[in-house]
Amino acid sequence: MVIQRKQSLFLLLAAILMGLYAFMPLLINARGEVMLGGMTFEGIGGVVFILNCLVALLSLITIFKFKSLRFQKKLCIINILLIIASIATICTVAFMQEDCDLIGSLTYFNVLPVVAIVFLLLAHKGISHDQKLLRGSSRIR
Repeated sequence: MVIQRKQSLFLLLAAILMGLYAFMPLLINARGEVMLGGMTFEGIGGVVFILNCLVALLSLITIFKFKSLRFQKKLCIINILLIIASIATICTVAFMQEDCDLIGSLTYFNVLPVVAIVFLLLAHKGISHDQKLLRGSSRIR
């Protein structure tokens, strides 16, 4: 296997998106104050920041585990689950705020994890394709 595969590009894009997402304002109250994200790390904001940075780091690690395709697929699934946990945490915090309505308080940056999930799913599909190719080439020998 070589590192110049399409799933490596998808994993890199997911890592970049989640790295950006870690520093963006994620939840804004009615007064325009940032409640979550945007360099506020106290309380649950620190947990969300660490979770998003962990996803970005795991995506980068996944790129370089190209010799173990099974492990790469597992890391993709773990990344997707961590992104879903991050989204669930942000939605829970938004529901718990008394002066926030869910639609008005979330920022447009909250689309980035959904796009990252799509890229991780595409990478997972590419890794599965590589596994099929390797099995097929082993049969020919």
